Amino acid sequence: MYFDYLNALVFAAVGFVFVFANLILASVLRPKRKTDVGLETYECGEETIGDAWIQFDIRYYTVALVYVIFAVEIAFLFPWALVLGDAVANQGAAKGAGIGAFVLLEGVLFIVILFLGLAYVWAKGDLDWVLSYRHSTYQPPELRAKINLPQVKEIEAAQEAQKAAEPKPAPDTEEAA
Repeated sequence: MYFDYLNALVFAAVGFVFVFANLILASVLRPKRKTDVGLETYECGEETIGDAWIQFDIRYYTVALVYVIFAVEIAFLFPWALVLGDAVANQGAAKGAGIGAFVLLEGVLFIVILFLGLAYVWAKGDLDWVLSYRHSTYQPPELRAKINLPQVKEIEAAQEAQKAAEPKPAPDTEEAA
């Protein structure tokens, strides 16, 4: 049992050493660029314009993410097409399995789901590069009633008044005698 923990510990240690050794080696081997040109941000060979900390429009990210999602999902269609070709021709791994119609149905269902996702994003307006912004004029919320909390002096004065208003107990007659 302890041998399994030792294996995991050795694996983690080798991983950490590998990562940090590569970082140290890269810091030693990489070129040192201390000039103004060397310290500029690289933007695909173009000269930089403005500060690197500008805020990009969220639509850029939305369109880019939609593209990446559909590009990756389209990449899933290539292996499916190969399996479909083998299944329809009844050869390869699908020979004698009779799964041609099933493979075709799965692929069509996948494409329909992709199309529904695209239609949803399109109908929502996320693919429009220039969106119109409709807003109503600002209406401040109704003023809330302020709660006046008593100050410490007021609380102390009320406590003293309460003590003064309490009747004092009468002295015991036996103790007085």
